[in-house]
This record gives sequence, C-alpha cells and structure tokens, in this order.
Amino acid sequence: MDVDHLKPAAVLFDLDGTLADSFEGIRHALNAALREEGLSEYDLGWVHAHVGRGAPALVRDAVGGEADDALVRAVGGRFGAHYRASFLDLTPALPGAREVLAYVAWRTGGKVAVVSNKYEDLSRAWLRHVGLEEHVAVVVGPDTYGVRKPDPGAVLPVLRGFGVAAGDALVVGDMDVDVATGLEVGAPVVGVQADPAAARGLLAAGATAVLPALGALPGWLEDNGAGWRYHSPGIPEGGR
Repeated sequence: MDVDHLKPAAVLFDLDGTLADSFEGIRHALNAALREEGLSEYDLGWVHAHVGRGAPALVRDAVGGEADDALVRAVGGRFGAHYRASFLDLTPALPGAREVLAYVAWRTGGKVAVVSNKYEDLSRAWLRHVGLEEHVAVVVGPDTYGVRKPDPGAVLPVLRGFGVAAGDALVVGDMDVDVATGLEVGAPVVGVQADPAAARGLLAAGATAVLPALGALPGWLEDNGAGWRYHSPGIPEGGR
C-alpha cells in the first residue's frame, strides 16, 4: 500500500457525537449531580445543544451563569464521579465507527487520532471498551497538552507527530467547535451530522462538507481525496 501521495494523509476524529453516542451517558451523570444538589434536571435535547466545549462549560451552563463557584465545583465533582462510574455502559459506538476507523487507519498507514474535549483517560477507556483502540494511534484530551478545542495547541502536536501538514490532514466532527478547530490550523473539516439544521450550521461555519452519517466518510474520501481507493468491505449499507 502506497500512502506517499494520499491526501488527506491523516484523519483526526472528534469523539462524542462523531464516533460515540455519548449524550445519554452525559445526561444521566449530569442529572444525577444536579438532583443531588437540589437543582433542575435537563432533557436530552438540552444536552445535545450544550456539549462539545468540555465538562466545565457544560456544568456551568447547567448550574447557571449566576451560580457561585462553590456550587459549580460541587456539581462538577458529582458529575465527574457519576460519569466515570457509568459512561462505558451508556455510551455505544455510533454505527459504522469500527469499519470507518479500520478503513482510515489502513489507508493512512495508521495516521489516525481522536482529539476530544473529553479527558484523555476517559477517551482511551471508551475506545478500549468498544474495541476501537487498535485503530487509533493518538488520543488527545484537554489534559494532554493543557488546551481544549478549538485551540490549535490541541491539534498541532498531533500533526507534527504524524509528519503531516495541516492542509494535508482532515478533521472530522459533529459540532461547530470541530469546524473551528480545523479552521484555526488550516485543516479542512468534514462534519458528521444527521440533523439538517445543524448540518447547515456546520457548513455556514466553514465545513468543507457535511455527511449524514459516519459510514459515508469512506465514500466521500474516495470521491474527494487524492489517492483514496479500494473501498474496504464492511462499511454499512447506505453509508456511501
């Protein structure tokens, strides 16, 4: 397999909402923390709209901007404890995740990363739990380099390690923060978003393309990348 002229030469995936169906696990832990502090709980739609910037921002949004720091810390601590205890059982992989990661790792010679605003150890634990760890060379969280997406410092060390220029890489994610991350470093971004309104938002934010499902990525790469060919078996029907 010759990957010398492949473009994108590396692919950097978001985790929550891109590879992992994380929202119910987050909702469960957040509401348990809020309930224990006597605060109002939130539905799944609210969680969908507020994730992506990391746990501290999510907790601050849930508690409210006027809440004192002690309450925010208390809810954050409870949320973290509940989440660590339950998230593996409540976070399935999204359809096609295994096949897509295996395909991309095969074609890039292993230059695949997960760059998330979830802590690195949690991302690694989830990848291991669902059997995806072997397809991911690098895992980055906000604790890895001390910054969160969209700060370019979350991505540039990964690209340097891969020996790939930003313009020759691809960022894949489901939220505006993923688009902003790619734009900050000069990498194209493909969104994965089934909701039409959210998909339009990603395009407006600067995504190169938005796909309705993760399983559509291999076909998009073959049609739009340079050197992408030999579509692997096992990609879900309708993914192209």
